[in-house]
Amino acid sequence: MEAAKPADGRQRTKYDAAFRTEAVRRVSQDGQAATRVAQALGMSEAVLGKWVRAARAQAARPAGSEALAQENKQLRAQLARAEMERDILKKALTIFSQPTGR
Repeated sequence: MEAAKPADGRQRTKYDAAFRTEAVRRVSQDGQAATRVAQALGMSEAVLGKWVRAARAQAARPAGSEALAQENKQLRAQLARAEMERDILKKALTIFSQPTGR
């Protein structure tokens, strides 16, 4: 564990992935109380609870959902670009279809 100081001057502890995995495993698989696990590991119960909720949410996601989310993100970007191009073409059509006044 390494510590980093946030802007407000408090000490913030950074935990590595193995530590997080072990802490979540103790609560989720071993059935230990989050309060006891947090005390035993010398960490905040709120942080451990956040990790456990995130792990449960990750486990509840169907397989391949990350790939679908990435594809969805790309498709949304393509749609936004196509809509922008369409709007530009509409404006150009309006400008060029106006009579020249001759």
